[in-house]
Amino acid sequence: MNKMFIVFLLSLISSVLFAQHQLPLSTKGSVGVSTNIETYFFAEKLAVEHIGNYVFDIKGVDYSHQPIVYFGFKHFSNYQNDPVIIRAAEILKEIRDTLHDNGPIFNYLLNQKEFPGAGPRFALKTDNNPSGSSMNKNVDALLAELTDSLRSFYVKADVGRFLAENSSFYKQALQEIGKDINKDIFLHMEKWYGQKFPFYELYISPAMPITPGDDNYRGVGPQIDSPKGKIPSMVVSSSKMLKLQNSLADYHEFGFDNEPVTSFISSHEIGHSFVNPLLDQYTTSIKADSALYTKKLEAILSTSNIRGWHVTVIEHLVRLGEIRIAVSVKNDKEAERLRKLHIGEYNCVLIPLLEAKIIEYERNHKKYPDFKSYVPVLMAYFQGLTPEIIDEQVRLYVNY
Repeated sequence: MNKMFIVFLLSLISSVLFAQHQLPLSTKGSVGVSTNIETYFFAEKLAVEHIGNYVFDIKGVDYSHQPIVYFGFKHFSNYQNDPVIIRAAEILKEIRDTLHDNGPIFNYLLNQKEFPGAGPRFALKTDNNPSGSSMNKNVDALLAELTDSLRSFYVKADVGRFLAENSSFYKQALQEIGKDINKDIFLHMEKWYGQKFPFYELYISPAMPITPGDDNYRGVGPQIDSPKGKIPSMVVSSSKMLKLQNSLADYHEFGFDNEPVTSFISSHEIGHSFVNPLLDQYTTSIKADSALYTKKLEAILSTSNIRGWHVTVIEHLVRLGEIRIAVSVKNDKEAERLRKLHIGEYNCVLIPLLEAKIIEYERNHKKYPDFKSYVPVLMAYFQGLTPEIIDEQVRLYVNY
């Protein structure tokens, strides 16, 4: 029997065993681990040795606070100069220099079959922008080539076996995050926004590098195309710094036992699925109001990586939704916690204005049956603001 076929077969068996680690949250959602995403980060860590950095994956940084990143890099280090990694590094550098982000890679990989499988996850009549990016027509071609390289790496390096051998770590990491996710949050979001999605898929990625330091973590919100419609998703890194142990089997904490972060990120990233598409048609008008992104507003928002007026509008509306959903279920304590988080910590100082405005939507569902129908009102409201009003909000709430 062909040696490569045997390796492929073993990888397929390992992938099937590993894929069983998925935790149901409710009838509307689950949290699990994506073999494709983990394979990507193992390969990215090796590629960064050639290209220097990609988002929070930086050559020379000690990732001993993240067990899977640390031990995964050691395990696969022999492949650092393998042709498949050299080619992946070239592709990643081109994508990085084009998009300055790896979020579209997640979007593409979650729409593919789990490695070592090949092809789209769902057979759809049209393949509409699988990367989720409209910035460059060549991006999807690059992502397809990168996916082929990752699949080759998965088989060649027997990534499936590494995942299967450390499945206990992943399973316990899922248990950590699963207990902190509000199981009803998806239904609450659907009711407030007046929109439903077929399902919600959340993924942890212990292999996603995050630079060391308290309160460091990352969440990304891809979308999966299915025959029943868009499936909002989330990929989140570990959020707790762990002390290095001798092996992965020696850990009793797994980096995801962080209720404040889990509560925030699991609703925040999904919230973008309700808000972002509704603002697409307003891109030109939002850009025309860029003078509202004043120097004072820029100074406080840049510390939260909220840059530019367009992103400012999106982030304010998503965070507004989180607060008002808490109010709608009469959880005033959670609503106030979110205000302190979003206004006080993330400096989204326009939220008090927006809270006063959004009550019109909440009290008049006959006129505004869903959030989509109220977005034009919100866009007109933003256009009516002035730089002076913005700076006054900064003054009032910079020390909230």
